[in-house]
Amino acid sequence: MEKQSLEAGVLPLNKEENIYALVLGTRLGMQAMLGGGYEHLQRHIDAAEWALKPEVKCLFGDETASVFPGEDAAGETMAEVAEPLLFMRWQNKCDGWLLLPCEEGEHNGEHLKEAVIACAVHEKRPAAYLRWLIENNAFCSTMADCAERLVEGDEEAFPELSAGDGLRFVKDLAPYRKRRQRMLGGAGAVIASAAFLCGVDSIGESMRDEVIRTFLAQILTEEIMPCISDDRQEGLAYAARVCTYLENACGQVKWPEMGESLIARYMASVVPTINEYVHANGTLPLRLCMALSALIMLYAGVRRNDDGKFTLPAEAGDADISDDETALQAFSYMSCDMPPESLAYAALSDHEIWGCDLREIDGIEDAVTADLRDMQLLGARAALQEVTK
Repeated sequence: MEKQSLEAGVLPLNKEENIYALVLGTRLGMQAMLGGGYEHLQRHIDAAEWALKPEVKCLFGDETASVFPGEDAAGETMAEVAEPLLFMRWQNKCDGWLLLPCEEGEHNGEHLKEAVIACAVHEKRPAAYLRWLIENNAFCSTMADCAERLVEGDEEAFPELSAGDGLRFVKDLAPYRKRRQRMLGGAGAVIASAAFLCGVDSIGESMRDEVIRTFLAQILTEEIMPCISDDRQEGLAYAARVCTYLENACGQVKWPEMGESLIARYMASVVPTINEYVHANGTLPLRLCMALSALIMLYAGVRRNDDGKFTLPAEAGDADISDDETALQAFSYMSCDMPPESLAYAALSDHEIWGCDLREIDGIEDAVTADLRDMQLLGARAALQEVTK
């Protein structure tokens, strides 16, 4: 089967339109990365012709230009398209490029560099070209974060991009990746469980729901943020961006999408923050514990239907779940109307769900027991209100 080709486009990077980026992708879906400049993208251009123009300073691969191809990849990779263009530039004594991949993954810039070098070696390119490829081109890792593209690199080395709409250079992506996972990832996970229990249909509706919005805001600013940043103003600004992003960019997302892989998301964001908060403060973050309790209350109602799929009971009929089947099977032996102390013990101690015994977190079993009791007696919405007072 013939591979799907990557489309090429060019984008002016300044108002004078004398500095351009060459863009590769199957859809050229750069809007989230390039913000307001996206509307000036020229499509269906001759990549080989534009690659030799001195005003083209960099090469972007959009989210569809693969950096991490699978064994059965059906389309061209960014490296397969970029390497011949780079070879042409070397042959014509052009300057090197800044290359920015946008497919999500850690160290995507390094992986792109390795892939381009592998393509060059496969084509038996001259050693002088390989040296130029390594020494005269910058392969920078990138990360999407609340409609902004962070670039790991020295901003001073790329002054033509320093004022680019939607781009920001940082020295190290690691702390930003942690911040995104804990705050944005944690917010999405918390919203999913709280929304379902409160009968709210979408992320957008959740962000407009006073109870859920207040619950989330307190989690972000009072429990997650102190574990991420010492700069409160910067943390508050990021928390506001998270909320704006969820309400606008993710507002139409509904169940089951909003609840996809919920257990893994909790283990990546909520549980580590609970641990760090306890270590730093000697007390439990009560709202994050309530969020964990909400997940337990939610999944303790999971059952297999006649088709063998896991579902949750909902007002409009059973709702499908997309999550780890082993964990869901463990939850299926529980019930949301079990005695709260029994449910807390059963859920927190189950290695099939968490891969560990969460009761090892000091005080969490008592806190979850109390939360489950409140949800059983008062209902989820009233329990969330209580914990935010």
